[in-house]
Amino acid sequence: MSYVTESTKVSAQLLNQNFVRKLDEGRTKEAQAEGTTFIRTKMRQEAFVREILAPVTLSDDEIDRDADTDLPKKIVEIEPDSTATFVPFKGTGKRTWFKGPRYEVFFGKTESRHFTKSKFELMTYQNDIRKILSDNSVKDMADEEDTHFYSTLTDIMVANPTQDIGLAGGLTASNILTGLKSHVGRKVPVGKMLMTKELYYDVLGLPATSVGDDVASRHYNDGAENEEKLWGVPVITTIKNDIVANNEIWIFSPENYLGNFFLLQDATLFIKQEADIIQFWSYAALGVGIGNTASITRLTV
Repeated sequence: MSYVTESTKVSAQLLNQNFVRKLDEGRTKEAQAEGTTFIRTKMRQEAFVREILAPVTLSDDEIDRDADTDLPKKIVEIEPDSTATFVPFKGTGKRTWFKGPRYEVFFGKTESRHFTKSKFELMTYQNDIRKILSDNSVKDMADEEDTHFYSTLTDIMVANPTQDIGLAGGLTASNILTGLKSHVGRKVPVGKMLMTKELYYDVLGLPATSVGDDVASRHYNDGAENEEKLWGVPVITTIKNDIVANNEIWIFSPENYLGNFFLLQDATLFIKQEADIIQFWSYAALGVGIGNTASITRLTV
């Protein structure tokens, strides 16, 4: 006797056909929602700025108005400095007027290329169209985020040369730890480190006595992909050596000492159809602000 076998696997071609069918039936929002969820997840995984500063989506009433333009912005308050003094039991503390410093975060938009395709041609694709969108447009948008963030970091180093440290002795544990001590010497904590994947492998190649026996053991048993810390500091690695140089190690304080990543709208798939021609692209509206430049250190090997 033969039995009917059910399978949860669906071909990529059928997914594309369902994608087109929803557009034909006027269910554009459903087609957009399918792509949007997938896109948003991939972007957070691949933009390293989002691992340093967690994105926060703002509601309409949280957006501040600019006095001279229609551009949205967000005003962020910085902790005011304070001092203490000794007073006798019959005395009083010195009266101090304080002012709360602030900084502004302005917003911009990242947008992918506009893809155009006939729906009849789209139905012949053997690959899931959502994966194509992820591998092309979303990675491009993530690269734009990281490129602009890195440009801001280099500008900060130009303005604060004492935080841009060259490691004359090369890549050694002692040199890296000197950089970490320099960072906390500015009375800010160490939160995370950023480096390329290639440099990370070089660091893991240091003797076990340098990086720690437990780190070397996990690297040997589980592989480098499961290693998340060096000297107790979380490490963000990137393959984007066209943005971050292979001889750089960036040290960041936790984000409450560093800055903000705000979203007016996260990555969204927009679809437009006229007759049999389908156009689709992705866009996002975001703003990144650094409120404390002392919370960044660059080590150059």
